[in-house]
Formats: sequence, structure tokens, C-alpha cells
Amino acid sequence: MEFSLENLYAVEHDVDSVFSGLFGDKWQELTKAALMKCDKPTLSTLVLSAVGVLGKSKAMLRSAAVYVEGLHKEQIECQKALLKGKLQESLLMSNCNKIEALETTVKKEMKSFSDVVKQGCDEKITAKQVKAAVKSAVMDDDRRRTVMVFGLEEASNEVVREQIDEVLSVSCPTEKPAVSDCVRVGSVRAGARRPVKIVFRSIEGAASVLRSAKNLRETRFSRVFISPDRTREERAERNGLVSQMKEMIRSQPQLYHYISNGQVCSREKVQPSPLNVSRSSQPHPITPQTTPRITSSTNIQITGRDPSHRTGLGGNPPPSPFPPF
Repeated sequence: MEFSLENLYAVEHDVDSVFSGLFGDKWQELTKAALMKCDKPTLSTLVLSAVGVLGKSKAMLRSAAVYVEGLHKEQIECQKALLKGKLQESLLMSNCNKIEALETTVKKEMKSFSDVVKQGCDEKITAKQVKAAVKSAVMDDDRRRTVMVFGLEEASNEVVREQIDEVLSVSCPTEKPAVSDCVRVGSVRAGARRPVKIVFRSIEGAASVLRSAKNLRETRFSRVFISPDRTREERAERNGLVSQMKEMIRSQPQLYHYISNGQVCSREKVQPSPLNVSRSSQPHPITPQTTPRITSSTNIQITGRDPSHRTGLGGNPPPSPFPPF
């Protein structure tokens, strides 16, 4: 007997019919004493009827179990289809954003050619110029998805992808962007660390890495620097700003100098808290309870320490805060 609402009601009706026919409408109040008073034919009829009803109920329960298991599998398939649909929608949105960025860049380049024509330029725009404009737009989109990593240790048997994953795990601990490709660039030179070029799958991924690069300052990657993938002209302009900033650091050491929006800016340095200075400058009082007792059996070893280990008192200068170019 297959599981259905109709069959379920039919089994319930059979149960009521069997017991009501033998014991009346009050069969649910049947007791053991009442059964003991029944004769053998009545009990035989009751047992046979109950066996028949139990057989139908067993078949019904088995069919119901198969039906519920089918519903469970169908629910799992629906959930898988829903997750797959969400993933496809996310990939579609990402591709749409890339296409919109590319269209914006192409429109900007084509508009520049349009402005030249409107100004009355006698020269005609050739197909070669149009191809160059499209190529420039594509290269600009690729460059916005790319960052350069400087100062990363280089070994002969290294796996660059694993090193980059470690750096990104430190700089972007909450959400690490997806990397499309990474490779070292430049020629191999003894003692030099070639920069690493990282291409991300989206422009947003590259931008988030640049924003979170400051997280590397107080880590084991403090000598690693992340910068945008600049053109040759942009690198020359950046080098000029860095040279200007270095000169201002030498001439105005009392100020803090930095580069922002294509120019060198300066501001007052943050002074340490007077409370912290006063606490660290107070000598520890010596009392009879704190003065150690020196006996004849005590071995005393006196070692010297170069005072130049402190910052600003000599020794090797602190590492430069500027990335290599």
C-alpha cells in the first residue's frame, strides 16, 4: 500500500470499523478485565482483524519512509541548484563590472580622438590610431588589476605563489582577494631582490591590497612594500617626488613629510606623551630591602654594552622607510 492521504484515512477507518464492530462506540475505553470476559470466537475475530490492520499500517509506514527520503533528496538538490545560481550570479556581476570599467576607459580614449577632430585637426584618424587607443584602454585595465611587491626575499628554489599568499594573509587577514597570476620581473642579479608582479582577478582586489599594505609595518614583512603598477612616466614622476621628500627630510627634520595626491606634504611630528616620558626617566629607588647582598662566594660578571644601540645615539642608521624603485 503506497503512502498517500487517501490511504492513510482508509487505514484509520479500518481500525475504527474493527474495534467499533466488536466493542461499540466506547472501544477506546476497553480494559483488560473486559477482554477477559470475551469468548474465543470474539477474540479470534479481533486478533485476525488487528493483524490485517497492522499489515496495512506496516506497508503504509514503509511507503511513507521512502516518500520522506525522496523529499529529503529533492530538498538537497534544490539547495545545490540555489547555491550554484548564486555563484553564477556573483561571477556574472564581477564580469559586468569589468566590462563597465573597460567600456568607460574606451569611451574616454575615443572621446580624446573626438576632441582632436572637433578642434579642426587636418590629419585624419587612421585605423592604426584607433587600434592603439583600444590597446591603451586594455593595458590600463590590466594595470589597474596589478600591483608590484618590492623587498620580498628571493631564493633559487622558491615558490613565488606561496610567498605571495603569506604576504596577502598578513596584509588582508579578513578577506584575501583572488590572485590570477604572480611572477618576478627583471633580470637576475647577485644580492638583488627582483620585484614581484601580482595580477588580481578584479580591480577591487588590487585596490584593497594597496589600502591594507600598511598592515605589514609591524610584521616580519616590514621590509616589503606594495605599490601600484605604474607606467614609465609615472615612475619618473614618483622618483622626483621621492627625491624632493628626501631633501625636505634632511633640511626640515622636525617635520613629518609624506607624498599625497602627487605632491610632497608636511605636518608636525606626533610627540610622545609627557606621562610616559616622566615614568621612564625616573630612576628606580635603592633601599636596603632592594639592594642585593654581595658575599665572598658571589661571582660577579661585568659586561659592557655599546650605547649606540639606542635610536638616535649613533650606530647604524634606521632602515629607510621608502620602497626601492
